[in-house]
Amino acid sequence: MRMVVIGGAGEMGSVAVEYLARQPECREIIVADYDYQKAANLQSRLGNDRVAIRECDVTNRTSLKEAIAGATVVLNFAGPFYRLAHHVIEAVIDSGTSYVDICDDYDATRKILEYDDDAKKAGTTILTGMGASPGITNVYARMGADWLDQAEEIHTAWVTEGGEGRAVLFHLLHSSAGKIPGYRDGAYQDIKPMHDDGALTVAFPAPLGEVTFYDIGHPEPITIPRFINGVKTVTNKGAMGSLKSVRSMVQLELWREEPVKVGHHLISPNDFTVSFLLQNPHLLSPGGSTGLGALYVSVQGYKNGENQKYEFMSISSASMGEGTSLPAAVASVLLGLGKIKQPGVIAPECLDPRIVLTQLAKNPVPEGQVNSGLIIRLTRENGEINVISPGKPMTVPAPK
Repeated sequence: MRMVVIGGAGEMGSVAVEYLARQPECREIIVADYDYQKAANLQSRLGNDRVAIRECDVTNRTSLKEAIAGATVVLNFAGPFYRLAHHVIEAVIDSGTSYVDICDDYDATRKILEYDDDAKKAGTTILTGMGASPGITNVYARMGADWLDQAEEIHTAWVTEGGEGRAVLFHLLHSSAGKIPGYRDGAYQDIKPMHDDGALTVAFPAPLGEVTFYDIGHPEPITIPRFINGVKTVTNKGAMGSLKSVRSMVQLELWREEPVKVGHHLISPNDFTVSFLLQNPHLLSPGGSTGLGALYVSVQGYKNGENQKYEFMSISSASMGEGTSLPAAVASVLLGLGKIKQPGVIAPECLDPRIVLTQLAKNPVPEGQVNSGLIIRLTRENGEINVISPGKPMTVPAPK
């Protein structure tokens, strides 16, 4: 397989490249990046003769076409997706190449779904949102829905502690701008982000403990109702150490991109907000950080006439790059091997959870990393709680 990783030299893409370089099926891995020197540094560090590099500007059609020529699968990590995804999508459809991305922008996801007919005519698969959230959250949602006769309510949530860099903060502000899409009572609705009315509190096992999540603009409420029939409510909620600070910025509408005049200068409010938070790191984790991230999904519906709810949890100290990029890299290999065959634009809830999670589990957990495995609980109509999967014991390494 010839794998092309666009944005492969970046924080996210480089993790995928390292994974692909360990897979014997990947005979060639092309790191296609706007920053050629950064790609060269990655190639040198890996020291793997199956890794090649080339300079690529996704907004330049010729550059992009040359980069993806002959690819089995194209992985796209070039963001922000709401500005750049369509360039790559159109190129891979024209070339008949399969594609995977980690798009977490809801507006970009809506645009990508519009390419469904074109992708089907080209006989190619466009798998979008194959990260952690969206991504593994969608896979958990599919698993719960498959265990019920009818899923009616699905809540997906994520928490990250620390590591909120520039790109993450820009994405968070973009995801909190004005109104965001939600799915309630069987219909798409515009809802307020980060509002107390949509708060969800979940008790995770120690050492993470209790976490409160708030509605965030994400692709899950866009794709899950499309691909899981009959569901009536779908939400995505987030939490992070900087949430209190970011919520305050959102309430002041400092997510806006239109410049305002400050003295003799024009400054974009969101540029100011991100720079201010990065230069005041105490505001990003005001209460300290556990260094842990987590995913939570609940799927409620009916089985044999009984109201049941499945809850899925996973906790890890893996970096955001690892947690987001590995699912995409795993899916790209499965796609290249023909284990994912559905043509058109699809989302992670279209995949077989067993295949995806089994393949992910083959990736060893680095020594010293906290990982709970998958925790699954079933709450029955009478309130009885059954532990389907207890996960694994978690030990937080002592600080050095």
